Amino acid sequence: MQTREAIAEQWLGRVWRAYPSQTAAFLAGEPDPFRNPVGSTLRQAVGILLDELLLGMDRARVQAALDSIVQIRAVQDLTPRQALEFLFELKPILADLARRPDLEQLDARVDEMALMAFDLYVQYRERAFEARANEVKRRVFILERRFGARGDATWQERGAR
Repeated sequence: MQTREAIAEQWLGRVWRAYPSQTAAFLAGEPDPFRNPVGSTLRQAVGILLDELLLGMDRARVQAALDSIVQIRAVQDLTPRQALEFLFELKPILADLARRPDLEQLDARVDEMALMAFDLYVQYRERAFEARANEVKRRVFILERRFGARGDATWQERGAR
């Protein structure tokens, strides 16, 4: 059986594939967390997820690790599939090294992580869309004030109408 580090590196190799080649090379190759916060965060979170998958599934630790990954990937120029496929990329790696009864349990855990990640992804995408909508409302309000306001309502109040 492969070591945990070898599995993590193989999994990270598949995570990097979602990015353009130059970006992936930087994320994978730059170890300094200040120069490469995304790569550092992904590397650390993948390690936590792998530990929890193999050792016990502490939901709070899994949720926190997924949150750090999904928060990044939800705002990047990735499709939902690309953003969350990193979890399913672990299944073939595990299939090569686990016995059948263990593999079924590991697959179920990966599926559970994927559902948790999907909930987080939707939450972060909603926040991003709300922020964009609020910015548009704010700009419209400023333009209306500059070129002739429609009463004394604030931009938030008018957006609720």
